[in-house]
Amino acid sequence: MGLPPGTVLKGRYTVERPLGSGGFGITYLCMDNSAGSYVAVKEYFPKHAVREDLALTFPAQHDMQDHYARVESFIDESIIASRFGDVRIVRQTDSFKENNTAYYVMEYVEGPTLAQYVRKAGPLKSPDAINIAEEIALGIRSVHNAGFVHGDLKPTNVLLKNERAVKITDFGGAAVRDSFFVPLHSGVVSLHYSAPERFVSCIMPTAQSDIYSLGGVLFFLVSGLDPVPAPDRMKGVAMAYPSTSYKLRKVVRRAMAMAMSNRYQDALQFIRALRRRWFF
Repeated sequence: MGLPPGTVLKGRYTVERPLGSGGFGITYLCMDNSAGSYVAVKEYFPKHAVREDLALTFPAQHDMQDHYARVESFIDESIIASRFGDVRIVRQTDSFKENNTAYYVMEYVEGPTLAQYVRKAGPLKSPDAINIAEEIALGIRSVHNAGFVHGDLKPTNVLLKNERAVKITDFGGAAVRDSFFVPLHSGVVSLHYSAPERFVSCIMPTAQSDIYSLGGVLFFLVSGLDPVPAPDRMKGVAMAYPSTSYKLRKVVRRAMAMAMSNRYQDALQFIRALRRRWFF
């Protein structure tokens, strides 16, 4: 399914090996032959696609107009991410179309995702969890200040460089904040980390949607568990909050409030709550 090692993209990027795959794409470790350094290249690879030689092909009944619209949306994802000059956000450097699909190029971050790190090391102590959550919130604040929401923040979309430096990635669910939209990638919700309003087909994305996800990530950091999905909570399923300090649980509870108006109103409020010296 993936591109074979040695494939050269755009006459510049040589595929070394796959780094991972998700619902909409495959990411490869590539050598940038112009810069002489490694980069990560993400390929748009929808579920109905089949590779023939290097190009993507589709069943005869597939809506190719929809495919090309999604290719453009994939390129837009890279353009959006390239606007954020924050060191906590994976830097985007290039995008292009080839092989009947699209690609974008980003800095290669050598390190695990938060999900991989916590599942290997176990739940974090409060000071470590707070430090990481604050770094993620500072990165998300940059996204909000630029007029966007991330839209799909979760432990698998945050990398840890050298097990310390936070790097936020995957802007496939990003959208302009405070304006109505219908997501082109209609499946971009994460069951355990998306806010309840994200499960509505037409929504107005706000900072509070990302705040909910931030609370979910903090929940995961101190418990090692995914939080109860918002749809289940809407049906009355209670969420058992992690066994950490009472006031840290209070931050998680407020960030993950079902009603947007009951959450922290922006990332700065969330950061200030984390910085209060009553956790230890």
